[in-house]
Amino acid sequence: MPDRRITIRRAAPADTTALRALAALTRHRSPRGHVLFAEHDRVPVAAISLTTGAIVVDPRTSSGDAVRSLRRSRWQLLRQSGGSGWARGALHRLASLPA
Repeated sequence: MPDRRITIRRAAPADTTALRALAALTRHRSPRGHVLFAEHDRVPVAAISLTTGAIVVDPRTSSGDAVRSLRRSRWQLLRQSGGSGWARGALHRLASLPA
């Protein structure tokens, strides 16, 4: 059963430092473009790029639920936007998510 304390939200410009810190923990590049965050008690534990699907995860946390939730949220955004114009539709839905 998924952890109910996990929240998925879009990354805002003010989240750049948190995203870089998360990526630094894994020694990977920060996801680029539009990004979704998974937070546990308001602390970012994982992030996914909407465009590429690249994920960074805080290795200090048990974040399996967070990664599954991020992938599911990304899939739903892309699926809802349909085949043609997928990026425009997905980005519109991403922009409508609370920051």
